[in-house]
Amino acid sequence: MKGVILSAGRSTRTYPITLTRPKPLLSVAGKTIIERNIETIAGIVDSLVIIIGYKAEMITEALGSEFKNLPIEYVEQRVQDGSGGAVLLVEDMVGDEFVVINGDDLYSPEDIKAVACECPSVLLHSVDNISRFGSIEIEDGVITEIVESPGVFKSGLVNAGAYHFDGRVFEILRRLPPGGRGEYELPQALIIGEYRGMVKAVIGEGYWRPVGYPWDYLLANLDFSQRESGSVIHPETDIHPEAVITSSVVMRGARIGRRAIISYSVIGEDVVIGDEVKISDVNKQGGTVNSFVKGEMVDTGLYNVGAFIGDGAVIEEEAMIEAGVKIWPRVVIPAGVVVSEDVIV
Repeated sequence: MKGVILSAGRSTRTYPITLTRPKPLLSVAGKTIIERNIETIAGIVDSLVIIIGYKAEMITEALGSEFKNLPIEYVEQRVQDGSGGAVLLVEDMVGDEFVVINGDDLYSPEDIKAVACECPSVLLHSVDNISRFGSIEIEDGVITEIVESPGVFKSGLVNAGAYHFDGRVFEILRRLPPGGRGEYELPQALIIGEYRGMVKAVIGEGYWRPVGYPWDYLLANLDFSQRESGSVIHPETDIHPEAVITSSVVMRGARIGRRAIISYSVIGEDVVIGDEVKISDVNKQGGTVNSFVKGEMVDTGLYNVGAFIGDGAVIEEEAMIEAGVKIWPRVVIPAGVVVSEDVIV
């Protein structure tokens, strides 16, 4: 059976850390997301099709034609027409049954194995807040309804983005109407045509981390980190012994100055943090930290979120970066300033 990994999207919600790389190539505690996903699926499928798009050459160069003894084929999604459009591209490449997973979520092998045992099926997980995902209604173990739930803050089952399909899915996808953004959304295939009342709900019991926002990437690293400090620091960095780094990600080539204080933050490649720079991780008004994403204020749902600093940025000495701020690659923040809003170029 083949596995399909969806890895074509631009991942704009995770800017600035995905401005210089596709999200599947973000490193989580020493391994990229897509490497972890291939390891997860390796014992379940015998070959892979990876759907690429944004910065496609970076993925093909990183993985080549084989990884973890799994042959890899690539398909480029030239038109960003959604996850349904992506799956249609592999119709002539997969057999009667195949497994699909999101290339930017992290999964447990046991959950994907459970999906592989039922066809057609979808992996669901229980979350405390369905507003970010929309919810899934089930009856007698099968999917009956998909409910968009913006502003509805309650617990429930949500689609975790792992599927087991057979060949019927392609005709169903061809009949799908495009959504509001002109995209064909794969979840809608679960409730129409021959799949109506047929798609089994697999309730996940293992690890699942959707990496939809920059702070999700931070949390994924902290999930996998075994360091006592709770930080994930690339070995090729230059960090002053008097710097204080807590629960953060520091990527390759970063330089951190004397008495810099960094917590709950992501520091990109080749970033320079000057002496006595301070990055706050708390909302000065109290409560959870908010952050702008694509022009809208988003509640992170977290009480500790620092800053997200893109590759090659320079934060000069004694600057202060407030919680939830994002700084684009190669931006220079002058000495002594207080940055309370995203710096975008």
